[in-house]
Amino acid sequence: MRVSDGMIFDILLKYDRLRSSQLKRRTEELSSGKAILKPSDNPVDFARGLRLQRFIEGVERFNRNIDLTDNVLKTAETSMTSAVNLLQEARVKIIQVLNTGALNGEDAKVLADYFRSVASYVVNMGNTKVGDSYIFGGVKSQSSPFGSDGTYNGETVETTVPVANGVEVNTTFNGANYFGVNRVSNKITVVEVLNKIADILDSGSLNELHTDTVQVDLGDGVQNLKLLDAFDKGLSQIEAYRSILGTQERVVEDIKSQNDAIMVHFKELKSKIEDADYAGAIAEYEKAKTAYQALLAAISQTQNLSLLNFFVK
Repeated sequence: MRVSDGMIFDILLKYDRLRSSQLKRRTEELSSGKAILKPSDNPVDFARGLRLQRFIEGVERFNRNIDLTDNVLKTAETSMTSAVNLLQEARVKIIQVLNTGALNGEDAKVLADYFRSVASYVVNMGNTKVGDSYIFGGVKSQSSPFGSDGTYNGETVETTVPVANGVEVNTTFNGANYFGVNRVSNKITVVEVLNKIADILDSGSLNELHTDTVQVDLGDGVQNLKLLDAFDKGLSQIEAYRSILGTQERVVEDIKSQNDAIMVHFKELKSKIEDADYAGAIAEYEKAKTAYQALLAAISQTQNLSLLNFFVK
């Protein structure tokens, strides 16, 4: 049977497509660094790679939330620490005033101004913002949670974000709890006491510092307390919630470390499944290139085939 030029051409065309496809495949593996380029290459490993990628993306979302909460937690703790430090200094002054038998008008005015400035500072710390959001107003984060006299205008419901499976951390806080708002007056307890002491100093009736009382309810029932006792109760609550913030910070740091370790592990697994073996890929590429070049040479030789080539000149 005579092999026609058309049959030879069809055979060469078939192998040209095959070798070209092989060479293209090896080139894509080297350029992408991936052994699996489409689902049909290895359906099982492709599905495993997709599942691992979803895990990685989930952990990355958790870490982005952690970066957000870390900033909020640090800012909140700094604000509360600043308030606590100044309140502890003010407590020393309160004790001094209580132990002083008499004050002249000028000294009383200086102390009254001092206590009001401390009260104002605490309110300002309660109105701390991160970006455009107030962090101590609960879900009501676009307006000041505390009025100038310490009245709480925020919400008790807080906003949280997930930082790990089953773990959520605050991005806003219930300022009524964190700053010890008195449920009787709806004001920050320490601010209420400081302003009351300042008013007494202005009036000159210093004996009222020992006799005056404040009704305080921080969630444990109404108590009728003397000024220093009321101040201490409010300060103790602020200190307790500041400690909660510190605990949350440490938890977030630990979770971030765990998330980073998990992500590294997932990425390594995904790499083992998907990544090309460069040494092997290069060897296969060279084989495919050599085979394709040999085919091109064969095609070139067949272009000039003729029966006349077999006659002796």
